[in-house]
Amino acid sequence: MSSPNGYNYKQNSYYDRKTFRMTPSMLRARRPYFWKNLAGLFIVGSIPVGIYAYTFNFLHQDDFADVPIPPISEEELTRLKKEYEASKN
Repeated sequence: MSSPNGYNYKQNSYYDRKTFRMTPSMLRARRPYFWKNLAGLFIVGSIPVGIYAYTFNFLHQDDFADVPIPPISEEELTRLKKEYEASKN
């Protein structure tokens, strides 16, 4: 049985014809590259993790005490509370 692009899966000696699992020859062929691929995965994966950790640490240290909060009157505060309660229900 061949696929639309002409590749015949039945003639592939690296995969079992019945279960499509890797044969021992395929496992032997991949064995020398396992640790190198794992190291590459660790290096490539550590880059976004490092960026995330740096960003989280940088933003965690940010202090918003210097941001001025505009004054609000008591009437406006009660009106906003009523609007909030009405939208919540």
